Amino acid sequence: MYRLVLTNNAVGDITQGKLWYEDKQTNLGGRFANVIFNSINEIQRHPNPFPNKYKFIREMYVRKFPYVIIYSIEEDIIFILRVFACKQDQKKKYKSL
Repeated sequence: MYRLVLTNNAVGDITQGKLWYEDKQTNLGGRFANVIFNSINEIQRHPNPFPNKYKFIREMYVRKFPYVIIYSIEEDIIFILRVFACKQDQKKKYKSL
């Protein structure tokens, strides 16, 4: 199985999303985090089906929330680079990578 590394950007994205959803509805932030981590686990088990979108960076769209997980694979390590809200300016998607 691949090793998994979450970058500081990804952790910040998840934290920000969780806080935003929790502010909208009680327990929604926790549900958001669960969906994100389940999606990351799916990537860890099966990283290759998701397409390269930009250079060697892959994307998986999250079910139930308008987010995309941006990641790369280097040898036996999966780097989760961003957990990007689709409603953000798309020009910022790869800017901090």
